[in-house]
Amino acid sequence: MTYDDVVEVILIVPNLRKNLSKEVSSLIIEMIRNNKYEPGSKLPNEMELSKMFNVSRTTIREAIKSLASNNIVKIIRGKGTFVAEKPGLVNDPLGVSFIRDNNIIVSLFETRLLIEPKVAYLAAQRATAEEITKLESILTSMEVVIANKENHRDIDIEFHTNIAKATQNPIIERIIPIVIESIMEGYYETVNVPGSAHKALQYHYKIFRAIKAKDPYGAEKAMKDHLNETLKDIGILEKQKGGFKL
Repeated sequence: MTYDDVVEVILIVPNLRKNLSKEVSSLIIEMIRNNKYEPGSKLPNEMELSKMFNVSRTTIREAIKSLASNNIVKIIRGKGTFVAEKPGLVNDPLGVSFIRDNNIIVSLFETRLLIEPKVAYLAAQRATAEEITKLESILTSMEVVIANKENHRDIDIEFHTNIAKATQNPIIERIIPIVIESIMEGYYETVNVPGSAHKALQYHYKIFRAIKAKDPYGAEKAMKDHLNETLKDIGILEKQKGGFKL
């Protein structure tokens, strides 16, 4: 074997292994798609997968690492590997956290204004009785949290996320978490604005009542009013900081 032959083998072997792990990843994804492994369910261990696909444990390890990086599976130390609750949906697909723009919150809210009023519109048309009960339960909990002057950010996100679920549209359900980032950012921008939490609660109830009444136009308007009011609250702070003006 010549020197050139050795170099060629060194270059080819890692590539073959990479392709093999990619093939195994694709097979696992196909099994998840075919409901053999549902969201939240545990995958076989490394040794079992190695026997199942007739590949080395190193290849399995690489395949699982790749799936985890794309939020298709979740590795829990000491417990095993599980299918992600929302396979393929990464936390920050738009890279919002890396955008260096003083007006990023406004941009996020503008995006929500383009999307969420129509989401509320569809939810009012399609929400099931169970989903309406869930929204009401969330609002009841939110009322307690706000009354106790606790952080209501997470429950706010839960409310908007469940409205998206009520559209019965899996694409909308996956888009909303992308723009919901503004709730996290907006919370810290408005937390010190007097009455902002109670105003948000009032608008949430307006949105809820319209959805419960199967009033799509009312739900759309209530959502638009809610987002615009939050933008005003953020605008007050930004104006004080010498930033943008709405």
